[in-house]
Amino acid sequence: MVRSESFRFWLPVLGLCTLAGYSGQKLCRTHLDVTISEPRYDFARKLPPTRGAIYDSVKDGRGSPYPLVKSTPCWEFRLDPVAMTNATVRMKGEKPRTRDAQARTIASMLGLDYKTVRAQCADTSNRYQFLAVSDSQRAHDVLTNPAFVAGVIAKETYVRRYFEGRRFAHVLGAVNANNDGSAGIEQRFNRDLKGIEGEIRGKRDGRGKVLWNKIVERTPPIPGANVYLTVDHLLQYEAETALADGMDKYGAAAGWCVVLDVKTGKVLALASRPDFDPLSFGRADDNAKVNRVTAFTYEPGSVMKVVTAASAIDAGFVKPDSRYSTDRKDDRYYKLPGDGSHVWEPTMTLTDAIVHSSNIVIGKLGYDFGPLRLYAAMSRFGFGRRTGIELPGEEVGILRDPKRRMWDKATWSRAAIGQGVSVTALQIASAYQAIANDGVRIAPRIVDRVLDANGHDILDPATRPDPAGEYVISADTARKVRTMMLGVASPAGTARRAAVSGYSVAGKTGTAQKVKNGKYAPGLYRATFCGIVPSGVVYRRPTDAEPVPPRLVILVTLDFEERRLYHQGGNSSGPIFRRIAKGAMRYLEVEPDRPDEIDEFEEDEFDKVVAERTKSLVEEDPEWDGDTNWMGGR
Repeated sequence: MVRSESFRFWLPVLGLCTLAGYSGQKLCRTHLDVTISEPRYDFARKLPPTRGAIYDSVKDGRGSPYPLVKSTPCWEFRLDPVAMTNATVRMKGEKPRTRDAQARTIASMLGLDYKTVRAQCADTSNRYQFLAVSDSQRAHDVLTNPAFVAGVIAKETYVRRYFEGRRFAHVLGAVNANNDGSAGIEQRFNRDLKGIEGEIRGKRDGRGKVLWNKIVERTPPIPGANVYLTVDHLLQYEAETALADGMDKYGAAAGWCVVLDVKTGKVLALASRPDFDPLSFGRADDNAKVNRVTAFTYEPGSVMKVVTAASAIDAGFVKPDSRYSTDRKDDRYYKLPGDGSHVWEPTMTLTDAIVHSSNIVIGKLGYDFGPLRLYAAMSRFGFGRRTGIELPGEEVGILRDPKRRMWDKATWSRAAIGQGVSVTALQIASAYQAIANDGVRIAPRIVDRVLDANGHDILDPATRPDPAGEYVISADTARKVRTMMLGVASPAGTARRAAVSGYSVAGKTGTAQKVKNGKYAPGLYRATFCGIVPSGVVYRRPTDAEPVPPRLVILVTLDFEERRLYHQGGNSSGPIFRRIAKGAMRYLEVEPDRPDEIDEFEEDEFDKVVAERTKSLVEEDPEWDGDTNWMGGR
C-alpha cells in the first residue's frame, strides 16, 4: 500500500522533470550550440515611403517653392500597460517610480490629459493603446528611457501637415488612415504622391528582437512625387477671407469663388464654403466636402446672357446697338420671361439689355437666334462637358441637345438667360476667360507639373491643356462684348458695388432662383457676379496708348437658404468681387487703366438707396417678398 502511494507520487514528478529537461536542451541548442551558426527566425518588413509634398506657385524668401502640404518624420507613441506593470523604473540612487508618476511624465511630454493617461496605464486588459503622434525629440528621448518610463513604444512614421490649415481644403483634399488620398489633389494624384514601398529582410532572435547585423536584404522605398500647383496662397487668402466675410454679412448658407489667369487659364485661387479640416476629413459633414466650384451644378442665371450676346454678335446675327422691343406680350414669342418691376423704354439696345439685365430682350434674342445655333455656341464655350481640371469629381452640367427634341419652345428663350441649363462655376469662369482672351478659350488647369524623386516631370502630356487654346469667337467680337459689359459695374448697371477704383471692370450679374422639389422656390436665390479686370478695352491717356490687357477673371457666387434683402448678384457677390479684385490688382502690380476715376460707391450710400426703394415697394405691396429686381436684380 505504501509502495503504491510512493509510486503514484514519483511518477508525475519524473514526467515533469523529463519535460523540463527536454525543453531546456532545446533552448540551449537553439541559442548556445556552436554547431548552429545562424538563428532560425527570418523576418520581412515593408518600409513605407515618404508621401510627396504639394507646393503652390509662389517662391519663399530663399527662392524655394512654398509648401502647402508635406509629410514630416515623427513618432507614433503607444502604451503597453502590462509592460509598465511588470517593469521596475528607477534612476540610480532613487526609489522606483510609481505608475502615477510615469503617467504624469507621459502626459507632460505629449501634451495629454493626465487623468486620461493614468486610466490608460491602469487598463491592463488593453495593450498597445494609442497615445499620440509627436515630432518632439525630447519627448522621444524621455519616453524611451527606461529610467523614466516603461511600456511606451515609439514607432517611426510620418505625419501629413497642412501648413495653411483649412485654407485650400477643397483644392488639397485629405488622406485617410491608410495614407491614401480622400479628396482633392491628394486623391487625384494619390498614386504619384504615395511613392513605392521598400522592404527589409533579415533575422531575429528567439525573443523576436531584430538582429541588425544579420540583415540580408534592404530595398529602400522610393519617395512620392511632388505636385506643383498654379494657385497662389496669398491670393487664396484674399479670396477665402473676402468670401467668408461676405457670407456672414449677407447671410448666405454657402459660397464659392474662383480666380483665373486670362492668358494661361491657370487657377490662381479657388474657394468653397462650407469647408473642412483636412486632418478630420472623415468626421466632416458631407455638405462641407463638396467642391462647389467644380463638383456642383446650378442654373447660372443672367451671367449666361453674355454668352448668348457674344454668340449672336459673332455670327453676325445682331450688333451691340441692335434694338429690341421691351414688350413682353409679343405674339411672335412663346412665353417670354419677365423683368419683374422694371419699367423700360419701348425699345432697348442689346448693350443696354446687358447693362440692365433685361430678360425680355435677351430672351427674344435667344428665341430669334434659334436653339440649334445657341446650343452649338454654348457647347463651343465649354458648357455640357468637363473642363478637364485636375480635381476629382468634376461635374458635366446639363445642356440638352435640341436635335434630340430636348428643348421645348419655352427653353428657346429661357436658355439664353441662364434658365433650363445647369453649369459649374468653373465652366462659367472659363467662358468669360475666352471673352477676356480675345475669343481664345484655354482649358483651366490647377496643376503645373509633377516631379518624381529624380526631378523628372511625370505629368501625362495628354492631360495638359493646349496652350494655344481654341477660338470660340473672334477677337473683334470679344472686344465688343467686353465694351458692352463695362456699364454693368457703373451707376446705371446692376453691379455698381462691384466697381474697382482705378480699374475698368467688364462683368455681369446673375440672380438665379433656386429649385426645391422640382419647382422654383420663392425668395431663394443664388447670386453671382463674374468680372474681367482690367477690361482691356479702356484706352489710357495719351489716347493712342494701348489698353491694359485683361489679367483676371473672378467669379463669386453666394447661395441663400432663406430670404435676404441683398440676394442679388450685384448687391452681395459684387462687393466680394471688388474686394478680391482690389487685393489682386495691388498684389500682382497691374497697371491701373482708370487712374483718374473713382468708380467705387460707398456701401452706406447705396444701402440707403436700397432701403428707400424697399420701403416704397412694401408700401405699394404689403405682401412683397423682398425681391427688389431693380438694381443688380439679375
